[in-house]
Amino acid sequence: MLLDAAGSRLAVRASHGLTESYRHDLDTLRPLLVHPTGAAFDVPAAQAVRERRTVVLADAAGLGGPWREAAGREGIRTILAVPLETGEECPGVLVGYSREAHRFAAAEIALAELMAEYVATVLRASRVKDVQRATIVELEKTNAELIRAVASLHHERAQREWAEAQDRRLVGLLLADAGLDGVLGALGEALAARVVLESVDDGSVLAEAGEGPPVELVAVADEGSAVRVDLPGVQAWVLTLSVAREPVARLWVAREGGTDTDVRPVIERFAPLVALELHKRGHAADTALRLTRDLAVDLVTGAGRDVDLRDRARALGHDLTRPHTVVLLDKVTAATRRALGGGVLVGEDSGSVVALVPDSERSALVTALTGAGERAVVGRTVTDTGEFPVAWRIVRTAAALTDARVVDLEELGVATLLLETGTPDGLRRLADRLLGPLERHDAQRSTELVATVRAWLDAGGSTGAAARALHVHPHTVGYRLRRVAELTGLDPQRADDVFELRAAVMVRAVQGAEAPREWQ
Repeated sequence: MLLDAAGSRLAVRASHGLTESYRHDLDTLRPLLVHPTGAAFDVPAAQAVRERRTVVLADAAGLGGPWREAAGREGIRTILAVPLETGEECPGVLVGYSREAHRFAAAEIALAELMAEYVATVLRASRVKDVQRATIVELEKTNAELIRAVASLHHERAQREWAEAQDRRLVGLLLADAGLDGVLGALGEALAARVVLESVDDGSVLAEAGEGPPVELVAVADEGSAVRVDLPGVQAWVLTLSVAREPVARLWVAREGGTDTDVRPVIERFAPLVALELHKRGHAADTALRLTRDLAVDLVTGAGRDVDLRDRARALGHDLTRPHTVVLLDKVTAATRRALGGGVLVGEDSGSVVALVPDSERSALVTALTGAGERAVVGRTVTDTGEFPVAWRIVRTAAALTDARVVDLEELGVATLLLETGTPDGLRRLADRLLGPLERHDAQRSTELVATVRAWLDAGGSTGAAARALHVHPHTVGYRLRRVAELTGLDPQRADDVFELRAAVMVRAVQGAEAPREWQ
């Protein structure tokens, strides 16, 4: 029996020795749900998949609902169900039936489990073959695209000879230091077209030149070269320009008519010069950003007097009396700059980027950083220069503990108190020492000891409340807590031991914390 695509229902896929009537009963009497609505509709096959263990039903009379009558008609007395486990997945179950009451020996069960392992291996190999076939299809598609690209290169060779005549003009523009407007004007004149330079940050027009039809700036993918864009009644091309490997602008060229054989080579020859002029224009802004670096570092490391720090900030146009949110980044990109907004103090301390974001709305900041796609830890919002070092120490400790993409420390509540006083290595060792044995036990035996500890702590030590949260019997929670005590040496009935367990769970919460990805 294999699970359906939703993983909620079992269906017979192959059998031997069963009558067609019984197979028909299995398929039509009632859905074989992994999680049935009641015990009366549970069967060994569903239990084996659900609990990831071999299940033996010595007497089929113990079946509930319609299954008891169906088994009686088939003459089934004993049922053996073995889960098909493929790593972390369990796609189905191998079920054996006996028409005589039978007590399975350990060797028989081991043989059945070996057969189930073989079936699981066959299923896994089948899936690998499916992936291989899909890969072959993609490779064939890629090969076809390469063949078309080679044909296109031969076609463009004739165009390149005409376009190379523009190179001499580019050299003249470079030597004459024509500036951004001069370069765009020369490109518009060469192609008898309108040229527009669009910012990739906010879509604003940075500059334009030439005569031609108005350009409708639409969203396009960056393909690394000038591409034709279909606009009503207009021949248009666009090329994304990068500075230091970061996209900074899109170069649009539009005209009303004429052939397009000479356009792409000219655009791509002018592009480096346009990018160079953009770099010159942005150099002043980069210089101002570098001037704030030392101030940001001194604020988070506690260097300098308060009055001196405020004077330096004021001279750079920053007001430290405004609330600033302390953010740790792995690196600064165009996307993170957009997410942080304007007026940000950015520096680098011990290999990590610190950003002090003024007057930010916290949820909007977290959402923007998540959309930027870079790793970030959003820490406290502070209003006094003396609070920056503590806030920075907390975000650095959190970053050392977790690999999560974006973490909002405000969501961790009291767990952040551990970050303020503890070191990353010490906190990590505490969590590994106490929760490591439980996590290994869960991984090896498909148990839920860690989840039980967390639910029990969340329930204030109430076994009944924890059982309801976990949808298990209170006796199950009690058994699991005794197993926790055996593995950790901690007694959940002792306040000191409970405190250690709670601290370890909080550290794991920090390590596993990640902001929700609403942008996807």
